[in-house]
Amino acid sequence: MALQISRTDAKLNIETTPSHLSIQNRQARLELSRKEAKVEIHTEMPRVVIDQSDCFATSGLMKPIDLTRQAGQQAMQQALAYAGKVAGDGDAMAAIENNSNMIAAIAKRDSTTEHEFGIGVMPKARPKITVTGGGVEINIRNKASGPTNGMEGTIIPGDISFDYTPSQVNISMAQYASIRINYTPSGFNAYA
Repeated sequence: MALQISRTDAKLNIETTPSHLSIQNRQARLELSRKEAKVEIHTEMPRVVIDQSDCFATSGLMKPIDLTRQAGQQAMQQALAYAGKVAGDGDAMAAIENNSNMIAAIAKRDSTTEHEFGIGVMPKARPKITVTGGGVEINIRNKASGPTNGMEGTIIPGDISFDYTPSQVNISMAQYASIRINYTPSGFNAYA
């Protein structure tokens, strides 16, 4: 008689899936916009006008109309001076009570010429200087006002997204444990 014992071990099948964490983020963004200020500047250059006609007139360089006017004034003064001299000579000759020889005195006076000398500088008058025009005009277009000074901003906030897959463990029996006992009586085999 024979006794046979055989066994089969249990087998487990274990499948694991690791966990997974995915993080995606979008950074915050600031968008700025503004209107550019435009400045328009208009300038006018000044003009300087220098009138030297008085300087030239005192130096004897005159326009024809001024020269004619001056000659007329001098002729009028000489005519009046001569008329005054002739009138004075006539009055002196008429005064016969003075017992003087007036004709000889007048002839002696008119025979000698008296010259007057003086020192002068040319020109005697200063030029007339006038400034006309000139200036700056500033215009500001798209003038911004307020505390932002024309600046506008838009904030796009950041975003974070999480994707989490937890780990998994699957356990299953691949093979169960078993015990097999065979008893063999003498002579023949029988399975229990």
